[in-house]
Amino acid sequence: MKRNKPQSVYIPKLDAEHGTIRQAAEDLHQALAAGGEKGDVRAVVHVLMQQINAHFASEERMMRSSAYPSYDWHKRQHDTMRKRMQECEGRADVGDHARVSELLEFFEAWLGDHTGLHDRMMSAYLRNFEREQRAS
Repeated sequence: MKRNKPQSVYIPKLDAEHGTIRQAAEDLHQALAAGGEKGDVRAVVHVLMQQINAHFASEERMMRSSAYPSYDWHKRQHDTMRKRMQECEGRADVGDHARVSELLEFFEAWLGDHTGLHDRMMSAYLRNFEREQRAS
């Protein structure tokens, strides 16, 4: 399957976090392709979840600190994906690699769409907010 290319949101910290998440997702693809032991896949899913949770928390802090007007909507998107990926953890715990793979594909498509539109909208607001703060 063709994976979405990373798109910059023009905030280096967030771009780096997106890259870290994409690398963790690629590591999971490799573990699944290698027919990894249940524990191997579980460990990689756990790392991916840590990266996702840390990144979402980072974005949410930035949105709150700037009074981002679409914060609630954006956070609901994160919360929905957190739940989906918690299912991925549960499926990895029982060795259901087929479902883990399906959820991973869904997540990667979602991340590409989310980053390409919603995070870019948020980052434009954040960059403007920062410029206004420096100017005042």
